[in-house]
Amino acid sequence: MAIGWIDYSKSERNKVLGVLDLLTEDGTLDELGIAPIRDGFSNLFFPGTTTIQTRAKYFFIVPYILKDIELSRELSPKKLTEYLGDEERSCAESLLQKNPDADGVIGKRSLAQGGWVKRPPSEIYWNGLKQYNIVTEKKLSISEYINVICSLKRSKANAIQLGNRSDNAEDRDQDDKNADNSFKYRFLNIPTYKSSWKEDLTLDLSGEEAMFLKKQIVNSCPESMLAYILENDIKEIMELERYADVESIISRFPEGIREDYRLSVKFADFVFLLQTIYNIMVSDGENSEANNNWSDMHSSIAERADIDIKLIIDKFGLSGNVGLKLFLRSSQEAMLSDNVEQLKHIIKNREVDLKGVNRAKSAHPSEFDYDAWFGGGLLEYRFGSVKTIVKDIFKGLELC
Repeated sequence: MAIGWIDYSKSERNKVLGVLDLLTEDGTLDELGIAPIRDGFSNLFFPGTTTIQTRAKYFFIVPYILKDIELSRELSPKKLTEYLGDEERSCAESLLQKNPDADGVIGKRSLAQGGWVKRPPSEIYWNGLKQYNIVTEKKLSISEYINVICSLKRSKANAIQLGNRSDNAEDRDQDDKNADNSFKYRFLNIPTYKSSWKEDLTLDLSGEEAMFLKKQIVNSCPESMLAYILENDIKEIMELERYADVESIISRFPEGIREDYRLSVKFADFVFLLQTIYNIMVSDGENSEANNNWSDMHSSIAERADIDIKLIIDKFGLSGNVGLKLFLRSSQEAMLSDNVEQLKHIIKNREVDLKGVNRAKSAHPSEFDYDAWFGGGLLEYRFGSVKTIVKDIFKGLELC
């Protein structure tokens, strides 16, 4: 369904665009449609992660709640879904009650305002739990998982009820055991679970949890940078400020990771130049940060354009994304010839193709805050979130 509005003023227009922006994926708004490559590199190096994951402990809190659900007698998917949400919120409240200044509590800001998050931890960590084989059925969504669990529990209850029709107590006991074995759940691989897990809950990993999560990551994605960091105790990663700083320790990684890393850095530099030009356009040349960035980068524009677009497209299976391929290649040609006006034309057309002329900011220059920066800065490929998760794991391993 198409959405429209009457454009009365600049301020009203910006409010509507802000609301529409909230409908996009979490994280920085992808103004130029490069997310398939950004996410491709992110998944290559740091599978199972997202930019909105906060602490490694949620890789346990979520399946612990799900294990409680499996062990409960409740058979209603609706009630168990509500229970999941209530428990996630209860955990956040408990963590903040013990330590109001705790870093990484999901929902901290929302709870302070009397509300709760739109995306709870179970949704944020679900794909990661499947990636690391903690949730073992890869095709299920959370709601589908709960429905299947309820269906299995109903089947188990029916089998036990049939067994209990026997007049022989010994036979009845055996029927109960057989029914229990027949419907043993295998959706969760979480050997660290204890029924008392909520007692003294903190965001710190125990030694057992840290060892288990490390093992799951290494075994499930052994070729990734994340697995190599954990398996080889590369703790220096925690001291690095930015993704580009990994260059200082990249020699410690295998050749394949080194090559992919340097390609990702070149792509980040390439895209950042495009983002800078984009912000110059949106501000009608008034954004001082964008102007300063352009002054610093202009002399190296040909060097930034020296990137193997085909290699990147092929690496992530994007040959069918004709719009993205055309945008990158035409941008590269304009950069190599130092044709800035052509580059602006390409960028504007790209945004209009993605959003339509009404929502494309570059089609309405000077209607936005000159000091605002749109489209994100230098690509970090989830590095900030990953550092926190790695730090949590290494800290927990010290307890082993």
